Amino acid sequence: MTKRDAICEAALDLFAEKGIEATTTREIAEKAGAAEGTLYRHFDGKEDLARWLYRQCTIQLEETLVDATANTSPPPDRLEALVRGVFEFYASKPASCTYLLSVRESELGNEETDETLSPPLRYLAETLEAGMDNGTFRDAPAPLVAGWILAMVQQTVRSLKADALSISPQAAIDRTVDVALRLAEAPLP
Repeated sequence: MTKRDAICEAALDLFAEKGIEATTTREIAEKAGAAEGTLYRHFDGKEDLARWLYRQCTIQLEETLVDATANTSPPPDRLEALVRGVFEFYASKPASCTYLLSVRESELGNEETDETLSPPLRYLAETLEAGMDNGTFRDAPAPLVAGWILAMVQQTVRSLKADALSISPQAAIDRTVDVALRLAEAPLP
């Protein structure tokens, strides 16, 4: 592993655990087994490193979601695959998932806060819109419902990470998928 890789891995772990603001460059360097100046040879600073990690984790998550939905077509199947894909990402890359789900875009600076939705929100919203178009999902603002679903997934991930559930991880995932589907399919009161 190169020093750059060690710095990225250490920063990702610390950012996921403590947040960007609470993590110092000194802590990153110590955890990476590198001098603090080494970080500055590869990145302009902690914020630059945080943005780079955000982009890399986003790419990893996007690849996971594309793979998860590769063989799905009907919107309910696709929605289930997307929700399960986020859990799969958490299982395979817990620090990356925790970082993505916990970082506030405002912590990354203006470069990352454009008008587009993040990959999970975008894919969820597109799937919800397709379901609305064919009548399987209720007519509601897709970005809003996507946000509700993602918030529910985030809470389940946090609970799984904290081992705070009295049910098995698989049961928690299954219930989250079921509620996401019911939320999308249920008529408005």
